[in-house]
Amino acid sequence: MDQIPQQQVPQSEIALLANILALTTRNMTAITTLLAQVTANLANSTDTNLQNASVGLLDKVTGLGHDLELQWDLIQSLDRFCPLLARTPPARTSLVTEIDISQLPLSH
Repeated sequence: MDQIPQQQVPQSEIALLANILALTTRNMTAITTLLAQVTANLANSTDTNLQNASVGLLDKVTGLGHDLELQWDLIQSLDRFCPLLARTPPARTSLVTEIDISQLPLSH
């Protein structure tokens, strides 16, 4: 049986795909951050319908954020094909910050 030699994708094409993937993931991260901000605004609204709309949404947005973190890690593994990724790693920003308030100040 003759084996057909596998064609390798040129590194320039891999670099192009890595850049497209990084740009897409950066945009998805920005959209997810905006969605988290909108969800927080809905939760803080005085309108109960808007508050109800936000229920559970923040957990879903947080899940998206974790998936995007994994995606960024995978993109970083492509830096050998795309030196630009190695020089400018993506900025990691937390989509949701959890605050534990154990004691409130006394009002005067």
